[in-house]
Amino acid sequence: MDAKVDIFYVEDNEDYVNFVGRVVKKLDNNISYQYITDGKAAFDYLVQPHDDRPPAKLILLDLNLPGMSGIDLLCKIRSMPSLKDTPVVIFSTSDDPEDVKKSYENGANAYLVKPSGLLSLTETMKQLVNFWLIPGKLSN
Repeated sequence: MDAKVDIFYVEDNEDYVNFVGRVVKKLDNNISYQYITDGKAAFDYLVQPHDDRPPAKLILLDLNLPGMSGIDLLCKIRSMPSLKDTPVVIFSTSDDPEDVKKSYENGANAYLVKPSGLLSLTETMKQLVNFWLIPGKLSN
């Protein structure tokens, strides 16, 4: 994994991971993007000592993951002093109000339903990048 991670994405759908990665690089080639496809593996990565790398600037987190659910991983992230202030955006196909409620109750900063289609995904990622990674820039 890279020393610097701007976006850390926990998602088990490799096709979606690749779409998001391509969109991020198209938006800004300087944004570093890493992903893990398993909740438990993501937790293991996040708890490793990381004196040589700063924490991710933004964590995108799916809810339905193998190894550990997104909600369980979110709870663990919020209990880690080094990550408790890192923005976590739930990025899920679920629009179930209970999932949204649980996500916010457990410390999510935002909840987004994954868009379908490349144009919608591109616009959503542009807004995420502008809001969470580029201070003071909300549109363009």
